[in-house]
Amino acid sequence: MAAHNQQFSKKPDHVFLVSAPAVKFFIGSVAALCAVFSPRLIAALALPDRGGVTFISTSYALLALLFALLMGLVIAVFEWRVPRTPRDTFMTTLGIPAILAGALTANQTTVELQKATKAFDDLAKASGIPIEPASTGATAVGKEGFLRDLLVTPVYAEGAESGPPPTEPTQLGISINQPRYFVVLDRAKTQGDAQARLSNLNRQLAAAAPGPPPRIEIKQQATEFLIVLAGGPMVKSTATVEAAKLKNTYRLSPSLVEAPKA
Repeated sequence: MAAHNQQFSKKPDHVFLVSAPAVKFFIGSVAALCAVFSPRLIAALALPDRGGVTFISTSYALLALLFALLMGLVIAVFEWRVPRTPRDTFMTTLGIPAILAGALTANQTTVELQKATKAFDDLAKASGIPIEPASTGATAVGKEGFLRDLLVTPVYAEGAESGPPPTEPTQLGISINQPRYFVVLDRAKTQGDAQARLSNLNRQLAAAAPGPPPRIEIKQQATEFLIVLAGGPMVKSTATVEAAKLKNTYRLSPSLVEAPKA
């Protein structure tokens, strides 16, 4: 029985090992090319409509080739005359560019996200939409407002449909911490005046709307009552787009007011 077990656990006598630097250079270069091009190729295969999207540019291909040659040289030096199987050398090389490619992708995603955020800031400026910081004392009123909303139901525009809630970024993704803003259509000093302005705005929106008018509500911030777009505060990008729609569709003059932090 012992001899039988030894027969099946015995390692093969002939294992193909590679120690030549030139072969290791070739294996390292191929592994690096696989690590660099595979994410782009998978993205191209997974995208149903690839029209207008360039996954691998000429500059990217040249840089990938130079990177592969560099990785092949590093592996040839790192495993100089070290006898190993081609599989082990390939897997060793594959891990290094994979980590670098992941770091570069995360950096590129962050840069593009910052550019998108700046583009929405520029859109707000070009559209002439005022952006105001949170009012003094709004933070202290914010906690009281939460209790007040539990006791007093916010006033909404009659017969209006609420829009879809803003999409929240996934907690596992890369996101930029942005202040949130109310899209303000009007404001008043007293709640009675705010309700009257709300009714006037409701009639104006219903008369001008090509479809169901947007839903609006009254929110108190600091010492004034704001007539805002329903749905709660939004990130600046979403609030800017909604304000631009209201301005172009209903000929209103909305503004963005920063919501107090919880």
